[in-house]
Amino acid sequence: MSGGRPATARAVAYVVGTYPLLTTTFIDREIALLRRLGLAIDVTALRRPHGPLSAEQRLLVDDVRYVLPVTVLDLVRSHATVMLRRPVTFWRTLVRLVTRPHTSLRSRGKTVLHFSEGVHVAYLLRGGRYRQLHAHFVDRAATVAMVAGRLLDLPFSATAHANDIYVSPVLLPEKLSAARFVATCTRYNAQHLQTVAGSHDAEIACIYHGLDVSRYEPATGRSAAARPTILAVGQLKEKKGFGHLVDACATLRDRGHDFVCRIVGEGPDRPVLRTRIRELGLDDTVELLGALEHADVVAQYRTATVFALPCVVSADGDRDGIPNVILEAMAMQLPVVSTRHSGIPEAVIDGRTGVLVQPGDATGLADALERLLGDPDLRTVMGRRGRQAVATTFDVATNVRNLMRRFEQVDSPADAQLQSTTSTGAQL
Repeated sequence: MSGGRPATARAVAYVVGTYPLLTTTFIDREIALLRRLGLAIDVTALRRPHGPLSAEQRLLVDDVRYVLPVTVLDLVRSHATVMLRRPVTFWRTLVRLVTRPHTSLRSRGKTVLHFSEGVHVAYLLRGGRYRQLHAHFVDRAATVAMVAGRLLDLPFSATAHANDIYVSPVLLPEKLSAARFVATCTRYNAQHLQTVAGSHDAEIACIYHGLDVSRYEPATGRSAAARPTILAVGQLKEKKGFGHLVDACATLRDRGHDFVCRIVGEGPDRPVLRTRIRELGLDDTVELLGALEHADVVAQYRTATVFALPCVVSADGDRDGIPNVILEAMAMQLPVVSTRHSGIPEAVIDGRTGVLVQPGDATGLADALERLLGDPDLRTVMGRRGRQAVATTFDVATNVRNLMRRFEQVDSPADAQLQSTTSTGAQL
């Protein structure tokens, strides 16, 4: 834990589902910058990470309070303490949550479990150290933060991303209404959340994730004899559109192009992609590299010719916002081929920093890649424009300062809605 900070600091408690992860390095950057700006942050994660972490992330683990696993005795102790000291708030919060609309009985049951986790988190965060709770993702983490905030009479806020908004969201209107503010990483998401909020009083802000461009040094040049490389990075899931990329590679091969396509990432679609690659005879052309640490991904950017990420909406409604890897590729002066999907056009300007095609259009994707592979001058111009766009619109320091200002506006006690449950015994 970050116990080295002075006890008098009014800290923000970050609540995250699983932390850290290779796929959420934007949270790492955000926390590090907020701390450099002087904000005390303690991180509470519901679950420990499973799978590979970067060397930097392995150091983060010791600075995280983990909720699960928890013993039955500890859970009983936390619930008994909270129930005895905040009985009205405890029962009103539980009843309100379980009586809100849910998509299924199973979903309602999960809400009860998340309420229980929220009670335990409130017990862990008791003592008056915190000024606010902030959840990353408006799914389970936001439910837990909302419950804990009510029990502690502290405001909570959240950052919404992608699948947490679009794939079977639970209690989303309730969270939007109860949160002090909800930040999200695209204007596309912000507009959707305003629609969901409807007439409810909800403060929703678009705050892009962003990058520190100075940490991304573009390659100075590639050998003219080098085999052109199409690079893609992302989880092997339907929403990334990698199946369409494989089909586009087959089209390019059939048109006589000699190139290699490298796909970095791991996920449930690996067997499907592997089979498709074999069926199309692309074993010597398309490589599945698996998950790589961030430094190794940057090394892949350096050797790439074009970056491709043909995102789509998956069958269950899951979709991307602005994938962070697109910003990284742009920072590395790679021209980007992607789709007119979700928030991507907010970063990739068609014809200026890259080329956009319709989601699911493998032929259009092949045409766009062919155009860039055959025009080194266009690649250079688009790459330079892309890096400049990241430096201006997606500068992480600027965007984190925007978030910092919102945290600074919050001052306990919580707003009237959070206090309405009860105004006595605010700290457990």
